Amino acid sequence: MEFIKANYLDTTTQLTISSGTLTVGNILTRDKTFQYVSDGFNNDLTVASTTITFDETTSVSRLAFYGINYKSFTIFYNGATANTFALTTADTTASDWATNSETSMYLFCTTANVSSITIDAKTTQVADSEKAIGHFVASDLLLDFEKIPSAKNYKPLVNSKETKHKLSDGTIKVNVIARTQAVDVKLKYISETFKNNLRTVYDSKSEFIFSAFGTSTSWDEISFPCIWFGPFDFERYSDNHLAAGFQGKIKISEV
Repeated sequence: MEFIKANYLDTTTQLTISSGTLTVGNILTRDKTFQYVSDGFNNDLTVASTTITFDETTSVSRLAFYGINYKSFTIFYNGATANTFALTTADTTASDWATNSETSMYLFCTTANVSSITIDAKTTQVADSEKAIGHFVASDLLLDFEKIPSAKNYKPLVNSKETKHKLSDGTIKVNVIARTQAVDVKLKYISETFKNNLRTVYDSKSEFIFSAFGTSTSWDEISFPCIWFGPFDFERYSDNHLAAGFQGKIKISEV
């Protein structure tokens, strides 16, 4: 469970693509039902490339994909195919897949200083399909949780913004405008150092990304850009013994 920095990819002007300019903006949104899809690359003998360029050299240690249909693909940086990311706790040690079957994944990698990231999509899970991706995140660790909360103190939510109409025959029609994620976390017996690190994140008043249990396989996709709102109440002690540490609540909601 961790906080990572806001997505380094935040504008289409950073992107250089092989094709599919009409849908390229979809890679910036978290709704994976709206994908960036290549155009004219529905052949497993062709490679669709997407390159993200940064204004300055940037430290990257986290990568995330939502809604991909890639079977074989490679992620590399600084324009050199040999510069794959070194992955930890993943199904491969390098960011190069020959037979991927996952549609979403959250990747931990050894920190690399990059000026660009390229995704080469080679083949698709259904052969000879256009290459598609719903969302991509490149980021770096902001704060790793000192401990994982108990199940009762971790409450992920999916909020629905909707309009409900009662029709003349008594039935209901619901128009769903948007659905967003939120999380409430309660922590107890944390160290003063971690409490101070939480305060630094809180005081930044800035957007960041919350990620619960990132994994390269069977990922539940609980990871979203958010803001920490409400009071900071981690100045409370967990027990009468000062060495027991601090406790408090984190309330974050998707932005």
